[in-house]
Amino acid sequence: MVNRQSLLLTVLTAAHLAAGYKWPSPLYDSLEGFLFEGRRRDGSNMATLQHPCKVRTGTQASIGAEWLRLAYHDVATHNIETGTGGLDASIAFELDRAEPTKAPRATFQNFGIGMVHSLDDFETFSTKYLSRADIIAFGTVFAVASCGGPIISFRGGRIDALSADVAGVPEPHQDLETHIEIFRRQGFSQEEMISLVACGHTLGGVRSSDFPNIVTSGDNPAVDNFELFDTTSQFDNAVVTEYVAGSTLNPLVVDTNATLNSDLRIFSSDDNATMRKLADPDVFSSTCATLLERMLNTVPSTVTLTEPITMIPAKVTSAQLTIDQNELIFKTAFRLSEPSNARNSKRIVTMYWCDRYGPDKDCVRQNVKTALPATSPRRDETTGSPILQRTGLDLVHHEFVVPINPDESISMFWFEVDEQDGARAKRYDNEGEGYKIAQDTIIYAPRLSSVTFSGAQRTQRQFVFVAGVKTGITPSRVFLSAFDNAMPDYAAPLNADFEMVFNDTIPAAAGYEFYTAIVDDSGSQLTIDLHAVVDDAVLTEDYQQTFFIAARTPFNRPTNVTIVRQVSPPSGPTSGSSHTWDLLRLEVIMGLLLAVTLLT
Repeated sequence: MVNRQSLLLTVLTAAHLAAGYKWPSPLYDSLEGFLFEGRRRDGSNMATLQHPCKVRTGTQASIGAEWLRLAYHDVATHNIETGTGGLDASIAFELDRAEPTKAPRATFQNFGIGMVHSLDDFETFSTKYLSRADIIAFGTVFAVASCGGPIISFRGGRIDALSADVAGVPEPHQDLETHIEIFRRQGFSQEEMISLVACGHTLGGVRSSDFPNIVTSGDNPAVDNFELFDTTSQFDNAVVTEYVAGSTLNPLVVDTNATLNSDLRIFSSDDNATMRKLADPDVFSSTCATLLERMLNTVPSTVTLTEPITMIPAKVTSAQLTIDQNELIFKTAFRLSEPSNARNSKRIVTMYWCDRYGPDKDCVRQNVKTALPATSPRRDETTGSPILQRTGLDLVHHEFVVPINPDESISMFWFEVDEQDGARAKRYDNEGEGYKIAQDTIIYAPRLSSVTFSGAQRTQRQFVFVAGVKTGITPSRVFLSAFDNAMPDYAAPLNADFEMVFNDTIPAAAGYEFYTAIVDDSGSQLTIDLHAVVDDAVLTEDYQQTFFIAARTPFNRPTNVTIVRQVSPPSGPTSGSSHTWDLLRLEVIMGLLLAVTLLT
């Protein structure tokens, strides 16, 4: 029998090579990291707010159902004829939009504590490379997988709206013709409408405080009463089979007021033909995977999404040249994937690198520096992301901290992995090009930076950021670009440049002089890009985190360095390797990945 995890690793390797991935690719790296790790850069995990298929403390509502419903309501504004609306996070500005209706009372189209809670769940996770809309899409992917549903192929690159979009969400009291027209405007046929409603209503139910005309409150009006769409808490086709069998208690099917039975009108609109097809669990799963992916990819026509995000089996997750305790050091982390049921504690991972300056620049004399990890491997187990759990893989992080001679610096690095199984050690070198350090003129010094907190909730922060500029270089300008879109109540993002000034109160160290800038921020995910303008060229250190600064900066003592002879350090693309994999179409790879996933 073929080992499922080994086959999956092979498919994943093929997938990311076929997509032409090269490091660094900050957008892809960020999307891939969040999909398979589920957390932001400071370690806070969004996936585990819902995983494994949790209900919300207090209300006992299905968190997955709330996340899925929020995504659809955001998508519901899409108009295929004008190319406007879709998944753009405008839902954050639409919760209090009153819409006169034919219902017994005026209603809000997007309302309910579940939507408020979901937006609260997502508020602090967006970043420069993870839009608010992408985070909402991630929520649906996590929720469906966590509750046993299909793995939805994920694309990123959504662009956020900063105001409400047009109205257009279906409501229970509307007639069938109105529902068909609403879904047509969104890009779905009548059959797809039936299927999408069934896929959306396999989780959760109706809350009395949201629809008191459908679900009455219990003896205590202060406590919500729930009526579920089906008798299971999982993403399955029970909502269909119970309907077809005539045993359903779905409140949108069996309400005594026929006007409010929107699911009944939709499900029966083709004489139940679609529902009978969906009674097959495999048909239900594949149909939901397809339609929910289309739903999440419904964006304004001006937006171009990325290719599907697949796991990078061997990935550089961070790389930073910095000053720590007056010493120039290089920090990097290399993430490997391995089967959860076949852990290798004997694996040896070695980092290699070349000098940027001096007689052995770019390892021209084939003298290569090497070091072992500074810490024991750190493992991401499958409890972190439901997508990772479904692969049956763990992610293992190997962290390196090495001293760098300022006169030599570092130009590129790569890794060698010896599984200690008798096979030849495997080299990871960015497809023969090496993992290259773009520049060392300007670097980030988080240990020298600082932050102070203010405000009633201590949410207002003032940062003093420190950047090092190489001694002997006179830039015409040093500045930083600050970005934070994880703002309270989805306020407008911070997106501004700040001048950095030479600071002679910080002594020069390790070949660098220091510049500082002050930035005020009330968000949760501030990142900075550092820039130095030298001879009309702008040199940039991109996407630097601000959570681990000053005393919060982790310190690991730099490891010992060994110089070895290596006949062939990276110098360019490996002959033939990229071309061979580029012949593989990504659609074929994704099909293989789905097939392997279904072996669970």
